[in-house]
Amino acid sequence: MSGNRRKDENSFSEPTAPSGLDANESDFNETEVKELASKVSAITLDEREAALFDMHGVAPTPEEDPERLSTALTEMNEMLTSMICWEQASAFKLADSQAPEYTRSHKLLLMFLRSENFNIKEAATRMIAFFQHKLSLFGPEKLCKETIGQNDLDAEDLEHLAAGRLQLLPRRDHAGRAQLIYFRRFGHWATHENALRSIYYWCMAALRDEETQKKGIVLIVHSVGNDESNPKERDTLLAWKGMQLLRGALPIKVVGHHICSSPTTGLRFYYSHVAKFFDSAGIARTRFHEGSFEEVDQQLAGFGISGVDLVISYEGELKVDKHKEMIRTLKCLEAQTLPVEHYVMLPSHTDVLLGRGKPSQNHPGNLRLSLIAESLLQKYDGSGKRQARTQLAAETVERMKGAGVRFLTKCDEGWKIAPDRLARERVSSTFRTVRDRLKTQNMALLDSGLEDGDIHPKRNKRMLE
Repeated sequence: MSGNRRKDENSFSEPTAPSGLDANESDFNETEVKELASKVSAITLDEREAALFDMHGVAPTPEEDPERLSTALTEMNEMLTSMICWEQASAFKLADSQAPEYTRSHKLLLMFLRSENFNIKEAATRMIAFFQHKLSLFGPEKLCKETIGQNDLDAEDLEHLAAGRLQLLPRRDHAGRAQLIYFRRFGHWATHENALRSIYYWCMAALRDEETQKKGIVLIVHSVGNDESNPKERDTLLAWKGMQLLRGALPIKVVGHHICSSPTTGLRFYYSHVAKFFDSAGIARTRFHEGSFEEVDQQLAGFGISGVDLVISYEGELKVDKHKEMIRTLKCLEAQTLPVEHYVMLPSHTDVLLGRGKPSQNHPGNLRLSLIAESLLQKYDGSGKRQARTQLAAETVERMKGAGVRFLTKCDEGWKIAPDRLARERVSSTFRTVRDRLKTQNMALLDSGLEDGDIHPKRNKRMLE
């Protein structure tokens, strides 16, 4: 990719940065203290409650009935048409004139609507900003390309992408949200554009899954072990640009920010960032964590965040094996001609994974399937004939799929929807596995001297017959 793309005459300037941004500026000053206090005091009780629900992943997901979706999409199109004459909508106007099948597609519009909880004006404003940023980062030749893949990045971009400073965690948090983590202590970006294109790439990759569009993403800034006293470690302008892209342009719902630091360096530097860049809603969804690697990991776990230990050790060693595997997976996915809806990058907690080993066995969706099989085991065993058992397995699959459960099988592109035949086989296998496990448990109870009936008497009697 040509290095001139950022200076193309069709590029548009980014929003003006706040005055006083300086990579070498001092820590949290008195003016910023007052500014932060003012924003915090402006948060209403309802806003605090909504933010608390978001932070802990218990906020309700807006319903998407067909009638509401149709109305929202119509209003979104009308709002975009009314905004197209705005000066800051030049990039969108250019894209809309070249590829309206892309700019007005229900798939794209729905992503922006979900990112703003179906607030039409906010969603349209975000979409206008999105095309401005996309033009600035990738140039007019990529403006109307639906998926920016690794082939659209230059060698410098790819080098930074593989380095692992910015990673999409290989699992969702306990509420089913995607998790994006940024390590500030491992090297430096060659340019701001390298960093911003990495942010764009990983967020849009996460948005391939509808689950992420609906539930959002959690951002983690991890600076444990970083030397914040070193001015070279600071880049306030890049932090501001990143927040502009994440919170104001990309079609992604940022539901929480977690800022982690060592006790020796403190968090004052980040207080300054929050005071400058965040509105009241952003501040309410920000939490600070201070401590060792292990202590910070435990604090994050209190908000349902998991998997940080998969990308950095408690000794501070960056792990990139799973990160590079995800890059390879996305490369395969980008080469596919089938719609991305056929594939899943980050399985949800309700999905059932058709694979062997502990990662699949311990997946929440698989554990839930085991509980369902246990509740239906008497009916399964009592049916006697193989045909009746096969029918029960098929009915179980259909009921689970009706509740939004997907049966997934591993592939080079990540995960893909398994055929019903494989799903039925997994359910039948789970019935047999649960039966054997319960029989073993009950035999162990008898061997330990417990009477058959002390625990689950009906089940024990049935299993030992």
